[in-house]
Amino acid sequence: MNQHRRPPASGNAAGDAIADDGAAAFLAVRPRLLAIAHRMLGTMSDAEDVVQDAFLRFHAAGGTIDSPQAWLVTVTSRLAIDRLRAARRERAAYDGPWLPEPWTGPDDGDAFAGDLPYAVLVLMERLGPVERCAFVLRELIDMPYARLAEVLGRSEAACRQIVARARRRLGDGQLPAAPGDALARRRRHETLMEEFRLALAAGDADRLIRLLAPEATITTDGGGKVLAARNIVRGAGRIVRLVLGVARKLGRGRIERPARFAGEAGFVTYEEERPVRIVMAASDGERITAVYFVLNPDKLVRIPTES
Repeated sequence: MNQHRRPPASGNAAGDAIADDGAAAFLAVRPRLLAIAHRMLGTMSDAEDVVQDAFLRFHAAGGTIDSPQAWLVTVTSRLAIDRLRAARRERAAYDGPWLPEPWTGPDDGDAFAGDLPYAVLVLMERLGPVERCAFVLRELIDMPYARLAEVLGRSEAACRQIVARARRRLGDGQLPAAPGDALARRRRHETLMEEFRLALAAGDADRLIRLLAPEATITTDGGGKVLAARNIVRGAGRIVRLVLGVARKLGRGRIERPARFAGEAGFVTYEEERPVRIVMAASDGERITAVYFVLNPDKLVRIPTES
């Protein structure tokens, strides 16, 4: 990373000015760093830890970095690769299916129109750490391959192969669309999610069946801390029986509130003003193809209580 460094300045005043400039440079790029780290790691806490570590290294460099944004993106990406390698070992022992924590960082509405859908974050668990990093940097921030080669320490040709392999493993039908198409997809998806929320709140089995694709799946992540299905459930009829059974157990005290995570429609279920699950889904524009219940309390801590 020497290409991003410059000789240090001397003197206390110069040092203070550099520190102030460095803090401002970090704060300006921090939302992007968090977004990269979250899409890499799938949890807000891990993302925040990685970005904080990157800042500490940036601060220790003492103003010798010539291109702070490029340096910070590189360091954050490499730290996220290392953290993901450790996390994958931990997730192998996870109790039941593991789902990413939906993004709860800064959200400027349609600023995320071209972002990675939640369903893609789920599928990215298939990728190795370097594959995932290459795919995230390419798809999330449209990083040029020459720059990607610098971040990963690989040749440009190798980076093209890594991204192509990641795309194949994810499946072309699941990949992000062009910005205009992505916005249209999100609007159709929002309509489906609102219909699903209302049908679930009403306990309308027939309406739920019509909203779900026949071979739809549901994945529930309780992390061994709350009751959840230990396996992925497949089939619209089985899903409806499961979600309505859960609704009956929650009782009349439950409330579903629409929510957005990285601009994508979902909803939060509250029980006695406390968030008890985040509901996300995948759809084909006509029907819901996968439902995701994030139930693990550790992944709900950033959701505000119902006022």
